[in-house]
Amino acid sequence: MELLKFEQLPYVIAELKTEVKEMKNLLLQKVEPQPEADDPKNINEISKLTGFKKNTLYDYCKRNEIPYHKKGNKLFFFKSEILDWIRTGKQKTIKEIQEDANAYLLNNKKGLNYGK
Repeated sequence: MELLKFEQLPYVIAELKTEVKEMKNLLLQKVEPQPEADDPKNINEISKLTGFKKNTLYDYCKRNEIPYHKKGNKLFFFKSEILDWIRTGKQKTIKEIQEDANAYLLNNKKGLNYGK
């Protein structure tokens, strides 16, 4: 380590401030959180997640309406699968239903002239 002269101190301090500021910025940068491992969840956890009662979830499993896994007598669910299942339940708007109906009628051979 070299000895500094008094005249060099302002430059050295400015350099140190710059380096400290850069280190501070690196530490404050948003660190992406690690994705939660998709561990199997039990029916109680899924009931809390979805707001459905346990009996409703058992009924959905019985009718294969909800994604689940079964080992022995135990049911297991994966949060990502449940969230995907919830997302697929989007209801169409009136406008979307009308557009689908119009598209069907235009593509149907009989179209609007059916029954005339």
